[in-house]
Amino acid sequence: MGTGAAGAEARSGNDPGSSLGSDPSVKPRSSAELSTLPMCAAIPEITAPAEWYRDSPIYVSNEMPIEEVRAWASGKRGFEEIWIDRDHLGWIAVAFSVDAEARQAELRERFPGVGAVVVPVDWKMAELEELQRRAARELQPLFSFGSWISVTQGVVSIGVGVLTPERRAAIEERFAGERICVEGTDPAEAPAEGPQPQRGDGWRLLADQKRVGESYRTGIATDQRSYETLWAEIGLKGERPAVDFNAEVVVWFGAVFGSSCPNIRLDDMVVDEERRLVHALIVLVDPPAACTSDAIPHAYVVAVQRAKLPSGPFAIQLGADDPPPGAPEERTVVDVDLSRAGAAARPGDVHPDPALSEPEVLESGSIIEPDSEYPYKLSVHCGIEWLGVFNELAWRTDVPDGAVDFIPPEWKSKVGSDATIEVSLVLRVDPEPVIEAAANGHKIIYRPATEDPPGCR
Repeated sequence: MGTGAAGAEARSGNDPGSSLGSDPSVKPRSSAELSTLPMCAAIPEITAPAEWYRDSPIYVSNEMPIEEVRAWASGKRGFEEIWIDRDHLGWIAVAFSVDAEARQAELRERFPGVGAVVVPVDWKMAELEELQRRAARELQPLFSFGSWISVTQGVVSIGVGVLTPERRAAIEERFAGERICVEGTDPAEAPAEGPQPQRGDGWRLLADQKRVGESYRTGIATDQRSYETLWAEIGLKGERPAVDFNAEVVVWFGAVFGSSCPNIRLDDMVVDEERRLVHALIVLVDPPAACTSDAIPHAYVVAVQRAKLPSGPFAIQLGADDPPPGAPEERTVVDVDLSRAGAAARPGDVHPDPALSEPEVLESGSIIEPDSEYPYKLSVHCGIEWLGVFNELAWRTDVPDGAVDFIPPEWKSKVGSDATIEVSLVLRVDPEPVIEAAANGHKIIYRPATEDPPGCR
């Protein structure tokens, strides 16, 4: 366990929340006034008074001088923490528990052109750290959990996976009225505990082995020889169960889990007729607050009744969603109809999806790094004035006065039938933040906008 203190950027969004700190004109309630444990997602983030902010500068990456401001603040009485506030133009937020107005005046004088603001808080970092240590001492003997300090909200968050009534009651009994919030899945929405099913509608389990095979993989066998090859390729242990290939095929789901979240379970095998897709339904039972990102394989192999398969070509993947970037091998494409009794696939009939090997195209809403080039499909149905949202900011360019749905002449020949054009994006932060969008040898400069795009008719 550790604190979420911000050397750069504190946790936000779904981090701790209640009614602690909200409108800066309203003083956050003290711990003594809190009577129940709030859900973390309900606590708004702490901000400075509105008049302490300005319309500029705007920071789009990590170019703000956070270490210089930290060095100034760390020597002042009442300094608690520092973070980047992406909801306020990427400004540096500096939390002080005493003399906030005086510190704000000093900060403005010391860094006149810098986007930085003092945030008044009614808590001390040392108190939150002690509260987190107390939570560890009192709750660790009862159940597994994760905890962190959200300085943007001034609370200690307790994440328990499934938030059962028993777990909530245990936390409430010890910490009601204190600066603690809880995170967890509603028991009604969590997978029920229980053993691995051995069969389901149209399928039966042949193998269930952790740390075997590869993660983010799928495969299929349609006759005895390909079954033997697939079993050996996965590296499965033990004897192969018998399969009637006249009525069944064998499907491999190379699932993945993090070392802190090993309790996964194959609950079902789903056939999506409309998408011509066969995929697994794999659940994580009683998940912890967070899972490590190491990708450990878990091999599930099932026999599937041919009558259950889509008629004609289809695809296999781990879940209903497309494979993640960098894992194109997860989707297996089958080019033949295997729903017929005894049908077999030739080697060339089973292969990865070539479309997934294409370079990933950036989407609006992404985070991009300075001085790196990204491909992006820009919709020009309403012109090119608005580029999209990147690094949590909308980006806009100047267009000729009176021009409706403006597209520069140099770009028009590259606009596709779907009213999009592929452009190359590069973010620059010096001397001012801009995004360069280039296509057909012509570059357009976009700047961050403080207002939201108006939408496209």
